[in-house]
Amino acid sequence: MLIAKQKRNENIIEYILYMWQLEDFIRACNFNFEHVVAQRNLTDHAHYEERQWFQAFLSAMKHEGIEQSGHLMQLKELVQDLSAFNIALLQNPEEVQYKEAFNAAMPHIATIIEKSNNTLKNEIDACITAVYGLLLLRLKKQKISEESEEAFKTITHLLAFLAFKYKKYESGELHIN
Repeated sequence: MLIAKQKRNENIIEYILYMWQLEDFIRACNFNFEHVVAQRNLTDHAHYEERQWFQAFLSAMKHEGIEQSGHLMQLKELVQDLSAFNIALLQNPEEVQYKEAFNAAMPHIATIIEKSNNTLKNEIDACITAVYGLLLLRLKKQKISEESEEAFKTITHLLAFLAFKYKKYESGELHIN
């Protein structure tokens, strides 16, 4: 799909959040392909490629058994890759600013992991999951406390920094030992 490809190329974090949103959208459509097509306004022949993409996406979700909850394996693996990249950045003595951003967010990340009963796999998984939760709360127009807003600022700053570094790494502009 064009939007997914664009987001994947531009910002890895936005791509993951977008894909998680699509997973939930397909669940909300009860895996009814015709409903997905109608809701996304993909009914004419100009959208053939996008319809094919959605059909494959829907099929992958069914094949992996995530009809009720969860994420596609490719997305889980991407989060794991980002976690490993995060560790590499933290171990790199040249990444002082990144370490500062991580340390600023870490108390909030620890709280998120604790509140999840340690179901979140790593710090980056916790950050992305928290931001996705924030997006859902905003969509529902629910109140978010000032304390939570401040915590999310440090987390989103960290994720933006991570996405920036990852893009540089993927393009060959950044080398991590």
